[in-house]
Amino acid sequence: MDAFISLYEHQLAWTVYILAGAGFCLFWWKVTSNVKHDGWRDLFRGIPLVMMYTPWFSDESHEHLAPAIVVFFMDVLLGGSDNGLAASMALLVALALMLAALIVRRVLVRRTKAA
Repeated sequence: MDAFISLYEHQLAWTVYILAGAGFCLFWWKVTSNVKHDGWRDLFRGIPLVMMYTPWFSDESHEHLAPAIVVFFMDVLLGGSDNGLAASMALLVALALMLAALIVRRVLVRRTKAA
């Protein structure tokens, strides 16, 4: 069993992380279902998704991926590499893409309702 865990520890960690994130998302969807405005509700749902599931390289060799928010906070707390800055830039780009997608969606919904 120890050999299996040591061989697949990165995949097991991501599996546990994704399953825990899915549980949080189900909880968060239920909490945000009370928000009446579609735009705000989608924004409140999208930000945690982007923050949790945006991956970034966890080391200088670019061998393993980790959640970008974790890489950023580990770099801020422990110092060390430039991975934290790159991870924060990846998060900003992912948030910008999410906002652009929500804006496009909002415009298309308004056009279909107006027609």
